[in-house]
Amino acid sequence: MEPVRERARVLLREALDAAPPAETVAAVAGVALAVAGRRYGDWGRELLTEHLAHARVREALLRAADPVTRRFAHRTALDAGLLPDGGAALAAAWDPDRRVRAMCLAAVADVPDARAADLDVLLASKWPDARAAAVHALGATGRGAAAERFLADRSRAVRAAAREAVRASGGRPAAWCRARCAEAGRWPYAPAGLAECAERTDGDTALLRELTGHPTARVRASAVAGLRVLDPGGWRTALPLLDDPSAAVVREAGKTLVENAHRVPTEALAARTAPERSYLQRSHALRVLAEGYRPEAFVEVMRMLDDPHPTLRSRAARAASRRHWLAHDSTPEEAAELLGLLDRHADALTWRAARIREGLVRARGRR
Repeated sequence: MEPVRERARVLLREALDAAPPAETVAAVAGVALAVAGRRYGDWGRELLTEHLAHARVREALLRAADPVTRRFAHRTALDAGLLPDGGAALAAAWDPDRRVRAMCLAAVADVPDARAADLDVLLASKWPDARAAAVHALGATGRGAAAERFLADRSRAVRAAAREAVRASGGRPAAWCRARCAEAGRWPYAPAGLAECAERTDGDTALLRELTGHPTARVRASAVAGLRVLDPGGWRTALPLLDDPSAAVVREAGKTLVENAHRVPTEALAARTAPERSYLQRSHALRVLAEGYRPEAFVEVMRMLDDPHPTLRSRAARAASRRHWLAHDSTPEEAAELLGLLDRHADALTWRAARIREGLVRARGRR
C-alpha cells in the first residue's frame, strides 16, 4: 500500500486545481505550512509556492486569517514580484501582524523613489512602525517639509523620525511645535513634541505647565509627559494631577512621580491611598511609595495590605517584602499597628514576614 502522504498530495493538488472557495484554500495552506518542517513536509509548501502564480490562490493566502499563512504568501509574492502596485504598501500599513508589516515596509519605504501614493498609504496607517518608516522615507527623498505635521504624532517613534526629516530639510521642529501648542486642541501631542526637540527654555517650561490645565485630556497628558523631559522639578506640577479625571493624565503623572519618588511627600501619597479614591489613584500612589524606600513610606505600603482591591493588596505585599525595607525605623505606635497587619497578611509576605516582624518588635520595644 502506498504511503498515506501520497494520497494526501493528490488530494491537495486536486483541491488547488479545482478552484475551491478562498476559505478552503486558506485552510489547506495552514495545514500544509504547519507540517512543512517535518520529514516529507516541504512538498506542500512547494506546491503552494507554485500555485501562488494563480491570482485566485494568491488573494486567498494574502488575506488568510492565519498570520503564518499571510507571512508565507507575502514573502513569496514579494520575492516573485507578484504583488500588485500598492499591495505591499497596503499590507505594511494595515496588516495586524508585525512581521508581515516589516517585510512589506522593507519593500516600500526603503526604496529611494518610493511612490507618493504608497507613502500616503503608510502615513495614514494606525501602526507607528508604518508611519515612522514613511516619515523617514520623506526625509530621505528630500520631502522633509511634508513631515512637519508628524512632529505632533501620538507615537514617540514617529515624532523622532519627523524631527530628523524636518531638520534635514532645513526646518525648525521646536518652532513648529511651539506654534502648534497655541492651538493644542487640534494638535494634542504638540507639547510632548516640543519637549523632545531639546531646546530647554524657561518659556517652553512655562508653556507646558500652563497646558497641564488645558480642557482636553490628551493635551494635559502630553504636557505632563513633556515636563518630565524639560523640568526636573516637574513632579510638583504632576502631584495634583493624580486627581485628574482622565486615566491618561493620571498615568503620565504617575510616571513623573515614580522618577522622583524620593522627593514626593509621603503624606500627599498616603491621602491618595484611601479606599474612597479610584483604583488608578491608589495604584499609582502605591507605586510611588514603593519606589521611595523611606520609613514613613513603608508604613503606608503595609497599610495597603488592607486595600479593598486584591491586585493592590498583592502588589503591596510584594513591595513590603523587598529587602530595602528591612532597616525601616517605625515609631512604637506604628510598629504595633503594623504587627497587627502582619498577623493578618503574613502568608502574603512570604519568607520575609519573619524578618519584618523582628524589625517591628524592636521598634515597638523603644519607649
